[in-house]
Amino acid sequence: MNFRVVGCEGSRLEESRLVTMLLGHRVMLDAGSACSVPPRIQDGLEMVLLTHAHLDHLLELGFLLDNVIGFRKRPLTVMGSSACISIIREHYMNDRLWPDFSRITSGGVPVLEYREMPDLSWFELPGGIMAMSVPVNHPAGARGFIFRAGSSAMVYSGDTGPTEELWRRAREIPGLAMAWVECSFPDRLRDLAIASDHLCPSLARDQMTLLGRPEVPRYAFHLKKRLREETLSELGTDFLVPENGDSFLLGGP
Repeated sequence: MNFRVVGCEGSRLEESRLVTMLLGHRVMLDAGSACSVPPRIQDGLEMVLLTHAHLDHLLELGFLLDNVIGFRKRPLTVMGSSACISIIREHYMNDRLWPDFSRITSGGVPVLEYREMPDLSWFELPGGIMAMSVPVNHPAGARGFIFRAGSSAMVYSGDTGPTEELWRRAREIPGLAMAWVECSFPDRLRDLAIASDHLCPSLARDQMTLLGRPEVPRYAFHLKKRLREETLSELGTDFLVPENGDSFLLGGP
């Protein structure tokens, strides 16, 4: 599986891109910058998998759906926790703020179908990727994920404050190749990070201690654009910080 960073930033400013990843060519993880991928990739998507229902993680979902009308022969599945899906239905795709694409058909089929995901058990995504959804410490139905592809796995926090279950479960996963943890604020704003259920470098290090897998590369993402350099300096060499457009290969026999 190719894991591609479309956008990995925690704020919208100038040329920044909000969080959006691609799991292979058929699954998009979050949709803050969904329209930054070419139309051929948008048309080929089968699923948008959401960590939670905050705007920076689903801002362009509505525009993505608008883009693919007339170019698809089956619905685009939007998958998330029960709370996440409920928020989207009530506050976004509600025929007031944006059309309810689950009730709009193209070629005789709905443009959108919703699917609620189970927690703490494995389920299969398009492309043969296995996923486990784990509740984390953040509002709007937030979930982190453990992904498996072939003999390799990765853990991905999504937005979270200090949390435990995700790292405890990932610690036992064989073939763990990457750990992705959000880091929104520098340490001088630690109180703000805690109040808003986010992390700063010192808290991110605490999370990696809970993971207990020092051999696994650690990636910090969701940095706020105006605080990026300060946060980077505090992350030091303990974390790798991805750039928009980076790709990583996960999987094997």
